[in-house]
Amino acid sequence: MDAFLVVILIAVLAWVVPLLWQRWRRDYLRSRPLSAKQERILANRLALFPYLPADRQRELKENISLFLRDKEFVGCNGQVITDDIRITIAAHACLLLLERPNNCYPDLKTVLVYPDAYVARETRHDGHVQSSHMSARAGEAHYRGPVVLSWGDLIDGLQSPERGHNVAIHEFAHKLDEEDGYVDGRPPFENSADGKTWAPVMREAFTELRQRIQTLHAGTELAASETAVALGEKPSVLDTYGAQSPAEFFAVVTEAFFIIPTAMESAHPALYREMQKFFRTDPAALLRGSRPGG
Repeated sequence: MDAFLVVILIAVLAWVVPLLWQRWRRDYLRSRPLSAKQERILANRLALFPYLPADRQRELKENISLFLRDKEFVGCNGQVITDDIRITIAAHACLLLLERPNNCYPDLKTVLVYPDAYVARETRHDGHVQSSHMSARAGEAHYRGPVVLSWGDLIDGLQSPERGHNVAIHEFAHKLDEEDGYVDGRPPFENSADGKTWAPVMREAFTELRQRIQTLHAGTELAASETAVALGEKPSVLDTYGAQSPAEFFAVVTEAFFIIPTAMESAHPALYREMQKFFRTDPAALLRGSRPGG
């Protein structure tokens, strides 16, 4: 065989074989069943799980199985990693992947778990001036790096779902967002046509949230909901933290979509529809269903 062809063949094999191996490995890990104990934790911790159709429940469990075996969980500040922690975090991370081809956060290797809010250094850039200070965090997602979560804050969110907060969903929304190489509030779509209305709808809702905050900061003493009524608007169900940037807005909207979907659909119908199209599920409709698992 010609030496040049041999070199080409070797190069092709060096590229193809790892890809085939990774695909086989992911399929195998997805096929490993959860234990009965793990399934009980899943049903108890993920409020939406009983309402998912049987095929979506099966898909979710397969992705969780892969997540558990592919990611390392590390306890920080004395936090002991338990099955409850691993299943709860994996369940909310994998909820975002349903009905879409995925490699289960391929750039994520480690999940760091603190018992409560932790302190981390925050760096800000103001023009040519850079400053840093220590701030309390409930979670963060490092670009191409680990996800950090406060278990206490995650549990608080699960116990008070009406607030629409879930730090695991928030941080894993950031990990989805980064998969196209940019953390910009626009996650990767399978094709451009799927996301053709995404930008204008998200931009309008983001601008509206920022305007609400500016109105409040203009000196009014009304509560946010009262201000909305005074302006002739529906109260927003979105955390004002989403006004920080388009990336934070996407993470906040993802929280609301999965945790308080009925309220979000009522307050932001166009925004809800965009999230529904991207995530290929309709949590509000599932919760309105006659029975779980129907």
